[in-house]
Amino acid sequence: MNPRTRTTALLGTALVALLAACTSSAPASEPAAAPTGSADGYPVTVDDCGTPVTLDARPASVMTVGTAAVALLDAAGAADVITARSGEFDAALPAGLTDPPADDLVVDPSDPTTEAVLTADPDVVLGYGLFVADPDQVRDAGITLLTVQGDCGHDASTDAPAEITLDTVVDDVRRLGQVFATSDVAEPAADALAERIADATRPATGQTAAWLYYFSSTDTLSGYGGTGLPHALLTAAGLENVFADQREAYLTIATESLLAAQPDWVVLSHGLYGESVEDARATLLAEPGIGDLTAVQEGRIVLVGPDASHPSPASVGGLEELVAGTEAG
Repeated sequence: MNPRTRTTALLGTALVALLAACTSSAPASEPAAAPTGSADGYPVTVDDCGTPVTLDARPASVMTVGTAAVALLDAAGAADVITARSGEFDAALPAGLTDPPADDLVVDPSDPTTEAVLTADPDVVLGYGLFVADPDQVRDAGITLLTVQGDCGHDASTDAPAEITLDTVVDDVRRLGQVFATSDVAEPAADALAERIADATRPATGQTAAWLYYFSSTDTLSGYGGTGLPHALLTAAGLENVFADQREAYLTIATESLLAAQPDWVVLSHGLYGESVEDARATLLAEPGIGDLTAVQEGRIVLVGPDASHPSPASVGGLEELVAGTEAG
């Protein structure tokens, strides 16, 4: 994900949520469009953030925005169509990809511009949304926009979904299998993810947690509120998010709010901008007052990889990391 604006959790003020780009908007009450198609699979219509999107033929080229898009395409057996990458902010690709794309496909490490998208000239742009590029200009060029479904609601073009869960990731793998005619790969991959989720999910433990991160080396301490995938992961791990009452996905976190909440566990992401585990831990521990947290004093800090919070298959590994870390403590 690519947070841009956050609110201070101590004050409980509302975050200006960053919403995910969709091709067009549709009333939330409309049912999701079921995949359709002829005998050869096309045209095919899929749901994209509540809007039906039709593809007349199998896309031959895709520009990804963010690492979640890469991981989802890999799981769906369609990584071979990636011809351009962007929006990864120097973070490494998730480990264990079956068919990782080449690094020379990165055309912009940050949010791509309209020029960058048009120059790449893909059939489809798949990612967390467009924050610099003009979606209308991209669509006018005949390029289809698809959104990572766990990022619906990430930019201002559409409302956020009612709920994002780990099932959202599983369903997205199946959806991309339909888009790229690779369901023979996508369906068993989705089934395997669902089985891992079921095995890792824990009942409520009665313990609380705060999931924190730094988006860049110059950003302030941030955390996850009561919407979005990180909140769902905490719940699946049997933990109560201390910021669950914040109905925004991304928050600026004041140390005072952590001291007031006194979470039993601190979950800290590392590598979002390429920083090491050691650097992430050191940056957190250097925060004024953070050493007064009981969880810090007693070593109840669980570090998780950069993709653990992203709506991709890597988030299932994030759940497994969370469970293993908290059960070990």
